Order: sequence, then structure tokens, then C-alpha cells
Amino acid sequence: MTKNSDYCNNCGALINTNLRRKLEREERERKRQKKEELEKPDAITAFFEKVRNHGNPLVRIVAFAFYSVWAVVLAIGAFLAYIFAYIAA
Repeated sequence: MTKNSDYCNNCGALINTNLRRKLEREERERKRQKKEELEKPDAITAFFEKVRNHGNPLVRIVAFAFYSVWAVVLAIGAFLAYIFAYIAA
């Protein structure tokens, strides 16, 4: 039994539960960040990210218009899928 110590005096093992949990959370966060850095976005997502931050305002406006149209098409498709599923059930 050790008093006021985070580590065992005999073996050096971490005995402070709060500190152990904090270190585990930090390690999981580092692994998650490293995994996110390694993941590459697909080609379409990468294209829209590049065009969204483009220097030419005309290119940004055209990209925004295409992206908006794509979002509307997806919304209509989702609505139709919901309607067909509702009718089929």
C-alpha cells in the first residue's frame, strides 16, 4: 500500500485509476486522430473541397450550384424511397 503516489513503490505499476483512465483516453484520441489523417476522402469529396476554396469566385459559384442541385436530387430520392417504403408496408 502506497500513500500519495500514483505508482507502486515496488514494481512501478500505475495504481492511480483516474490517471490510468486519463492516459487511456489520450491514447485513444491520438489513435483516432492518426487514423483520420491516414484516411483519404473519395475523389468527389476532394474535388468539392478544392473547388469550394478556389480563388476564382465564378468557379465557387458554379460548384455551389452543382452541389446544391445534387443535394436536392438526393433529398427527392430519399423522399421517394420513404414514400415507396410506406406504401409497401
